[in-house]
Amino acid sequence: MSFSRQRIGSFLILIGLILLVIFFASDQSQDPQFGLFFGGTVLTILGGFMFWHFRPPPTPSGRFRLFRKMSERSRTKKEKKKK
Repeated sequence: MSFSRQRIGSFLILIGLILLVIFFASDQSQDPQFGLFFGGTVLTILGGFMFWHFRPPPTPSGRFRLFRKMSERSRTKKEKKKK
């Protein structure tokens, strides 16, 4: 489910950026369309929220797994000695 929300978020970001580009083009023609600016800003922020908030957590990497195993073993040995 989060994958589809992420795709919708990226789509909204794209549409928002297109609206902002059209606004800046209309601003250069001395007839700014502020509706495009506000719409583009809202869609970009909403899309960014959906894209970043609903992304799945990263998978844990296998880096330093040997070090983690060694530290866990030493920790369990210390706990056994205390008992």
